[in-house]
Amino acid sequence: MATITRKMKDGIQTGFRIRFYLNGKRREIYIPGHGKQLERQITIIAQHVDELVAAKANNVSPAPAATAWANNTSDNLRDNLVGWGLATPSVPKLYTEAGRFLAAFCDAYINSRSDIAERTRINFLQCRRLLVLYFGERCLLSTITPADGDRWKRWMLGEKKLAVATVSKNIKRAKQMFKEAVRDRLLDSNPFADIKGMNEANPARMFYVNLETSARILKACPTMSWKCIFTLARFCGMRSPSEVLALKWTDVDFARGRLRIDSSKTGLRYCPLFPHVRELLLEARQEAENVTGYVIEDYRRGANLGTQFGRIVRSAGVEPWPKIFHNLRSSCRTDLQDQFPSHVIDAWLGHSTKVAEKHYLQVTEDHWARSLLYRVQTSAPICAPIPYTTCPCCTPQDSENMQFSQGNEGLCRLTEVYEMPLVGLEPTTR
Repeated sequence: MATITRKMKDGIQTGFRIRFYLNGKRREIYIPGHGKQLERQITIIAQHVDELVAAKANNVSPAPAATAWANNTSDNLRDNLVGWGLATPSVPKLYTEAGRFLAAFCDAYINSRSDIAERTRINFLQCRRLLVLYFGERCLLSTITPADGDRWKRWMLGEKKLAVATVSKNIKRAKQMFKEAVRDRLLDSNPFADIKGMNEANPARMFYVNLETSARILKACPTMSWKCIFTLARFCGMRSPSEVLALKWTDVDFARGRLRIDSSKTGLRYCPLFPHVRELLLEARQEAENVTGYVIEDYRRGANLGTQFGRIVRSAGVEPWPKIFHNLRSSCRTDLQDQFPSHVIDAWLGHSTKVAEKHYLQVTEDHWARSLLYRVQTSAPICAPIPYTTCPCCTPQDSENMQFSQGNEGLCRLTEVYEMPLVGLEPTTR
């Protein structure tokens, strides 16, 4: 247990000594000064030292108050505590704008992320804007509490009226940024760590672009470039504009029937050159002036493809749907799901089955139509027959030679057996 003694010189008190034992060795902290107020503070410091020594001896975390005191010391005292293993090393960043204030911290974090794509950088900037708008530019990082994080979430949902998916993604980005603050020892804990995310899928914004609609839109495309943009997005599931605009003629392997897609998001992958896509690209190559450049030579300077594509969709007599390019990719995944194993489509389109189930796969009108033609075929009876009972949906003449199980009213009319039709990109029935 730490002991407190007064240090005297020529009969005058000059300070206090706090002595304690750590790993069998006597240690000492000297604090200059005198007076009743300082004496009370010395008593509290001695208690913090006891807590730190006991925690180190038992290999457990000390009380937060003791940790905060040790980490807020400076100069020789801080160096001694660090050397004894009772405090973490001082972080120079704590004394900078980026180590203390919210806006500067977010800016420093985003600028340090040279490994992220431009779209991801824009997303982090959106999160930074929402954090600063709520907490303020000069908000101290250390003053943001978990309760503040909850209130920030409710503010985005309520006052800002942001979509649930948008709020959830911004919470994840805030967690990611403040996790680095903890790793940099700017904070003891992440105030956003315990905030639960929400469902980022939004079925209300999903739309299946069927083959009839696709044909109308393809016909309305004013140029070969737009025909290629639409076809690659709808029938190869390529992300637009990033992957579509990055595709070069050297990435189109007509001999092997493959597209080489070097995605900035997921890395290199290969996608089949489906017959209808192959025919269009062969036509586009014949028209291309430079077959060593990009497949889409237009829109190289980041034009807003969504706005222009919306005009094309309207000219085809179709009302533009939400998430206009995302749903082309979603429609492609939905079509392929009926024909190929999931792991194969994952490799072609560059996302996991879990992501596909959450954000891409849809139930189409064709699925509903096929369900009406489907019946399980089995040689064993579904339920054991019971003595004759009149079926309420049949006439007595229809029911004379029937055995009917209670609870299956109306099923006796399903007397024909259908087979599920073979379905591809263009479903057929028989």
